Amino acid sequence: MRTNIIRKIHPSYRLNVWLLILLLGNLVNAAATDQVLLNAARQQQDQLVEQFGLADVPFWQQSCDQQIAALHLSAFESCQIINAGFANAYSLAHGVVILTSGLMRQINNDDQLAHVLAHEHAHLIMNHHQQAQALVNDPPMLFTKSRIKKFYRKIEQQADEAATEWLKQQHRDALQIHHYLRRVELSTTEQSADHEQLQNRIQRTNLPEENIDPRWQQAARLSQ
Repeated sequence: MRTNIIRKIHPSYRLNVWLLILLLGNLVNAAATDQVLLNAARQQQDQLVEQFGLADVPFWQQSCDQQIAALHLSAFESCQIINAGFANAYSLAHGVVILTSGLMRQINNDDQLAHVLAHEHAHLIMNHHQQAQALVNDPPMLFTKSRIKKFYRKIEQQADEAATEWLKQQHRDALQIHHYLRRVELSTTEQSADHEQLQNRIQRTNLPEENIDPRWQQAARLSQ
């Protein structure tokens, strides 16, 4: 997720943020794109931490740090977990990945967390922030909602594919993520563009049995 250039804004806010981006886009100096992204990322991090606070679950923090190191996700400088009940992840342009407690409670094993982190990391290394900012700086003549959705679907698919390939190269179970996604789908009651997009991302057949790690279940109970 990103703020000005945010990938995955919570459903009730995404359209308003995109409209704000379009209104303010002509004020952005293309030569200062990177600095704009960095400033927006730091502001988003501060806002999220101030609004929700940090989750005090040592196992979650340790697991996030360990998976970043194990997967060699070098674009990430740090991981933070905020105490927000909805399931979401924010990949910020200055190298901070933020996960919500609602997301962490839905995870049952290390491979699921690894896929989430690899997905968010892919947004950074594939320059998705910069691509979105470029649209802001110089939007197409007909920059409709459907074109915004198409761009969003494209970068989500790219990040999913990159994460799956990276986990396979690391000899991890890349299919475990679909058990997590199915839980998130069931807990999402809104019939929104987000919900439709989530449905399209889920593989429902030929999945291995889900690996249930009791450490993750215990951490979820303690976080309540």
